[in-house]
Amino acid sequence: MSRLLSLSAVTLLTCGIAGGFACSRSPSPAAPDDAGEGGPFTGSPGDLGAGSPVIDHSGPNGGVVGTVQTGLVGDAWQPAVCPGTVPVATGIVGAAWGAEVYGTTDKSPHAVHASFRFDTGTSFAVIWETDADTQATWVAYGDTPTDLNHFVQGVDFVTTPQPLDVLPYPMLTHETHVCGLQPDHTYYYAVGGDGWYGNVYSLTTGPADASTESFRFIVMGDSNAFYNLYANLQVQAGTYAPMFTLFTGDLVHEGEMVEEWESWFSAGGSLLATIPTMTVHGNHEDMAMAYFALWALPGIEEIYSFDWGDVHFVVLNDSPTQGDTDLTTRQAQFLDDDLTAAQARPVPPVWIVSSHHRPMFSSDPAEGSNLTVRDAWQPILEKHHVDVDFNGHSHHYESTLPILGEDGGIVEEGGIRYITSGAAGAAFDAPTPTPNPWTIVYYAGLALAVIDVTPTTMKIQGRRVDGTAIEMAPIVLTK
Repeated sequence: MSRLLSLSAVTLLTCGIAGGFACSRSPSPAAPDDAGEGGPFTGSPGDLGAGSPVIDHSGPNGGVVGTVQTGLVGDAWQPAVCPGTVPVATGIVGAAWGAEVYGTTDKSPHAVHASFRFDTGTSFAVIWETDADTQATWVAYGDTPTDLNHFVQGVDFVTTPQPLDVLPYPMLTHETHVCGLQPDHTYYYAVGGDGWYGNVYSLTTGPADASTESFRFIVMGDSNAFYNLYANLQVQAGTYAPMFTLFTGDLVHEGEMVEEWESWFSAGGSLLATIPTMTVHGNHEDMAMAYFALWALPGIEEIYSFDWGDVHFVVLNDSPTQGDTDLTTRQAQFLDDDLTAAQARPVPPVWIVSSHHRPMFSSDPAEGSNLTVRDAWQPILEKHHVDVDFNGHSHHYESTLPILGEDGGIVEEGGIRYITSGAAGAAFDAPTPTPNPWTIVYYAGLALAVIDVTPTTMKIQGRRVDGTAIEMAPIVLTK
């Protein structure tokens, strides 16, 4: 949605969960401060701390994967045993390999969140923050929560705050990629270093390539500045036990403000460390340095694709710096090439899912469907028989009948389902939609989508924050 909301350092607009129309003012969530109330560092509940028996260096080479590195890393760096490099976000200077150095303000890791840059079945990425003096950047992991016996080094850097950012103390960002893992396996991990490790989390890798194993993921978007409401929805999301979250953009209101990212991570809580999040760039991310610094995603990170078993996901950016011409040139070519390559594999994906921020088909009375995006990409999606297109931007939940053609024609077979899932907290759209023949449901309240995938079916069900279903019956696609 348009950038009309002005944030102060101390307050946020918060709207009622059910309908979102009666608003009040509440304190802005403070960035997490694990150092305690004005006293010396004490750590946070659940931290392993230093000298924990859970940390096991008894293996060969102390269990360290690869070679310990030192010094600056330049524009990109190579994680141990990973199949490619990791870019340093444009504007970040001084990125360096982590070292066993600890601060005294707050060395306890916070804002721990996982995602995937490399193969989802054999790797995961994790980013977290500490005080600016704590340089320790290691992931300790293992097969049980009581024996973390493998250690992977990462890189740390300063995500530069803006002049209006209000943070409890200067911070350092840490990023590590863990590769060479087993598919469909639950690992336990903690982040930090031998001088102080944080909580132990669990994370399950994806299945092997082209696996027909059933799984669940969730889709939500547009928390924007309404982090208290997003926190409520995130709690409900955890009850569905998804393998990952696809977030359709506008996580924050001002993408360059580090303070807002701190609030978002605080609202997302520990689920962000156990349920990886794959993000879509929205207009409020604004191609900001902080967005690319704080998320580890495939490819060039702005546009990318990934696979989970027999599902191929392709993610686009409909708010690029280059403007709308980028949609019909660079990104249209990427989309066509990516889907062509996926379908040319010896075992092509069974399902294809696309996602971007602005909806091609929306009944939002204020903005409605984005015809520019529709003109640029719908023909390519139809050419490659994409099954579902997930979006946000419009602050409601909406599902459609199968659509074929730019005029929104409803078909029995061969069409694409368009799902707007932009109801993660931002000020909700009007309760009465613009009538459209292709709309199944329209709900202007706190909601997400739950998707269950099997080799022969994909079931999509909108869910309110209380868990009740939005559609009278789930949408079931078949192969």
